Amino acid sequence: MKDKFFCRNCKGIRNHKEIHQEKTRGGDYEGYFQWMRNFSIIQCLGCETISFLEIYGDTEMIEHNENGEPDYYFDSTIYPSYLNKSEELDYQHFIPESIRLIYGETISAFKADSYILTAGGLRAIIEAICNHLKIKKGNLADRIDLLHNKGHLTLSESKRLHSIRFLGNDALHEIEKPKKDHLYILLDIINHLLANLFINDKKLKGKMDTIVDKYDEYIKLIQNKIEKDMIGKEYTMKDILGKSIRLIPKKDYKKLEDELKKEINVGKIEYISIAKEPDETIYKIVKGPEFAFDW
Repeated sequence: MKDKFFCRNCKGIRNHKEIHQEKTRGGDYEGYFQWMRNFSIIQCLGCETISFLEIYGDTEMIEHNENGEPDYYFDSTIYPSYLNKSEELDYQHFIPESIRLIYGETISAFKADSYILTAGGLRAIIEAICNHLKIKKGNLADRIDLLHNKGHLTLSESKRLHSIRFLGNDALHEIEKPKKDHLYILLDIINHLLANLFINDKKLKGKMDTIVDKYDEYIKLIQNKIEKDMIGKEYTMKDILGKSIRLIPKKDYKKLEDELKKEINVGKIEYISIAKEPDETIYKIVKGPEFAFDW
């Protein structure tokens, strides 16, 4: 093909080959107005991604060159629609459903060049995040500040969210159409926020060492440290955890171990027992845990 087109996989303008084409033509009865619309299935010559191309032109689509001479031009549209300066988030299934729904509709609006709706959608995403995190006091400005005060955002991040609030307010209340480049910047801010709040920790979990400060994570860590040759033997918790003890913050260590002892004493945990106390607690591995997870 002579012209290059955008490839959504390569994220840029690339050479394509045409796999199949259908042409349509039409016009008025007098022949003064004529149009053409061609449909093609095309394939990127680099990554082999398949796209659908629509090319439209008519006798009214004329532009003049620098010499004042008329020349026909054509509109080309690639499907599926795409974002050429930013990307949709991967791992969207990690985002809470109420937020994911608004995010998806906002991306669809942006791809359709509906900039006012896009700005409103970006603002709505912030509202949905606040609702999910149970921050419902005051107006949106107050709630953004509370996101920072409660430790969900840095001060710089909260300031960026105010930029989205301003743009969304102007779009929805003043019906001001935002610039496309500004929307790309704000979409990147939203992507970064959603990834930090809901995605990155879940991506790392099970693949890299992360801080263990919750009891369910603490139990899973212990379960995955118990091996068959440990059954019937006695160990300190430091011996059981080994190098992984570094994952537990010092301020949380005693609290988590006390909760473990409590569950052992009431019979909730049966695969490990307390052999000796009180100087240093010695645990006996009674059997392998029934549910172990890869850590």
